[in-house]
Amino acid sequence: MTETILRHVSIVACLAGLATAAVFFLATWRGTPTPQWMPMLVAMVGGYELVQWGQSLWLKRARH
Repeated sequence: MTETILRHVSIVACLAGLATAAVFFLATWRGTPTPQWMPMLVAMVGGYELVQWGQSLWLKRARH
């Protein structure tokens, strides 16, 4: 049950991070000013996803 909830949170975080990153890079490319928190949010979501991915690899390896 907990793994299912974490999987859903990971999917939502991934989609939100991709959408935020797309908006940030599009605004930067067009020269539109962006809020200072936006790149930090992209980095936080990316870090969360990286930790989740690493933890899943670690747990799969520990099971074998």
